[in-house]
Amino acid sequence: MRFRTEHIMPPPIVELLEVAKSWAQRDDFLNLGQGTAGYIPCRDAVRALAEQIWNPRLHTYTPDQGLIELREEVALYVRRTHGFDADPQTEIVITAGGNQAFAGAVLMLVGPGENIIVPEPYYFNSVMAIQLTGGIARSVPVGPNLQPSAEVVRSAIDDKTRAVLLVSPNNPTGSVYSQHVVDEIVDLCLENDLMLISDETYARLVFEGARHYSPRSRRDAEDNVISIGSFSKDLGMAGWRVGFLVGSESFVSEYMKVQDTVAICASTAGQILALEALKREEQFVDRELARLARLRNIAYSRMEEIDALEPIRTRGTFYLFPAIRGCTDSRELALNLLKEESMFVLPGSVFGSTGEGHIRISIGPLTPDAVEEAFDRMGRFFSRR
Repeated sequence: MRFRTEHIMPPPIVELLEVAKSWAQRDDFLNLGQGTAGYIPCRDAVRALAEQIWNPRLHTYTPDQGLIELREEVALYVRRTHGFDADPQTEIVITAGGNQAFAGAVLMLVGPGENIIVPEPYYFNSVMAIQLTGGIARSVPVGPNLQPSAEVVRSAIDDKTRAVLLVSPNNPTGSVYSQHVVDEIVDLCLENDLMLISDETYARLVFEGARHYSPRSRRDAEDNVISIGSFSKDLGMAGWRVGFLVGSESFVSEYMKVQDTVAICASTAGQILALEALKREEQFVDRELARLARLRNIAYSRMEEIDALEPIRTRGTFYLFPAIRGCTDSRELALNLLKEESMFVLPGSVFGSTGEGHIRISIGPLTPDAVEEAFDRMGRFFSRR
């Protein structure tokens, strides 16, 4: 029997983690592949959830759109961190993570043969979601400054284009898109009556004076912009699968058909934990951002010492995306790093063809000593080449 998913690549991180499994049992194994922030939700939020463990509401469905208390807290959160207002009654949906929010939006927008324009390097799950609908991810390269170009996006638009995707701060590059770049692409979407899907999963994870700019803060573009968020990164809730989608009232009304079909609702316990964590978010997350900033400084300093690495210093996320001098097969290089130094990184090629010759390094879960050790090993590895 043939399956309609056979043309879609398997999730590359799952495949590569399977390869890494035998090394993962070793005491010296360093995992710099998976995108986790390296912390868990704050203790007070977890305690507040634990106190409700026998509450019957914890063990049943919430409304499809999510707990109204959480939607109200998300409205405060996006006003504070993203700079826009959203009606918790009609414009916010709580989803089972950012991935589900994006996949649901794609199901609404894209049919077979239609396309979404995706700046590359891209997050591979986004491309997989587009392909699941029979749609096409039309990739366009970012510039040498790792920012997308409105003119390059314009050249890719045709009569089958339904949307443009922006991920800022970006996975895998860490680039924080400038307001000027984002506004130009918003204008382009308005001009062509396209939807702009803004993945803002890493909105809080900005450093060195960078500022996250959300296109939904443009009041003239509210009908054409969907904002997607997740609590997996900034609140350390990856295993709880809670995210959100913000769109116009008409978009959210239609989105609920997808929500009820695919998930019914996000995890009830996860929603309650997210609610409690958001109430304590500012102080807790600021402390973790200071920790991540220290790790980034160490990592960028150490990369400068290794001639084989060509880093571009970006100001978002906990990812580094250096080019490797002379590398034409990043997958082979990543496997050799694993075999020779018991260290797992992601090959840039899994983020699209323009990612070839790069590796993605995730430092979120590491300690300062582990970052130092990782680059000691990389230095040894490249000195043998």
